[in-house]
Amino acid sequence: MLVVDNRSTDETANLVIDRAERWPRLRLIPAMDRGDKAYAVNTAVAATDAAALAFTDADDIVGPGWVAAMGDALRRADFVTGPLDLDRLNPSWLVESRGRSAMEDLSWFEGLFPFARGNNYGISRAAWQVIGPLPEAAFPTEDMTLSLAAHRAGIALVGLPDAVVHYRYRTDTRSLWRQGFAYGVGRCRVVRDLADHGDPRPSRFAGWRSWLWLLAHLPAVTSSTGRAAWVWVAANRVGQIVGSFRHRILYL
Repeated sequence: MLVVDNRSTDETANLVIDRAERWPRLRLIPAMDRGDKAYAVNTAVAATDAAALAFTDADDIVGPGWVAAMGDALRRADFVTGPLDLDRLNPSWLVESRGRSAMEDLSWFEGLFPFARGNNYGISRAAWQVIGPLPEAAFPTEDMTLSLAAHRAGIALVGLPDAVVHYRYRTDTRSLWRQGFAYGVGRCRVVRDLADHGDPRPSRFAGWRSWLWLLAHLPAVTSSTGRAAWVWVAANRVGQIVGSFRHRILYL
């Protein structure tokens, strides 16, 4: 097992070093040049010659049987992902603010291609050599870009219902906004990629219903659930406005 220290500021690195003295198969990999998830993942992949790789994030918890489910599946498939459980690590009001689509085996980008969840996926070394490495400085949609490359290469993404990861949402308004905004900008990057390759792409105004939703649900910001939902949707929409300018592609 590899744990990547990507400029960690807590005691995780020391904990891993301590555990590694008793568990030789555990290794701490430093990735300190810059704070970037894709860079950290690429550093970890370069540090091992394993035939199959499975990824999760430090602030989430893998469910019982996750390692076995990933390992068994990667003997038969090259690219796999699993659902996210939302209830264990989040208050109910926050879960209800975002819906439960993440609990499905697969997510789709505008119905065009399935994408692996960045905190819950596995890939064979052979497939990584074809579609990797992760694009750096593309957070938080590098998983979508990797999945799009797999889709183009004819590498099927397989959903694993038993490979569950318990996902931790952001809880404060500022963090929700920053994450939602980053996703909005990142999705424009993905649409730019589709356009550059001549692939089918979503309508320029695919999100018009979300703009109407924001108007209709503005009074709901007085409740915790309503405020979290409104901030998340608004951040995504504003992110897509900025992303449309940044990536020179209209996707609102």
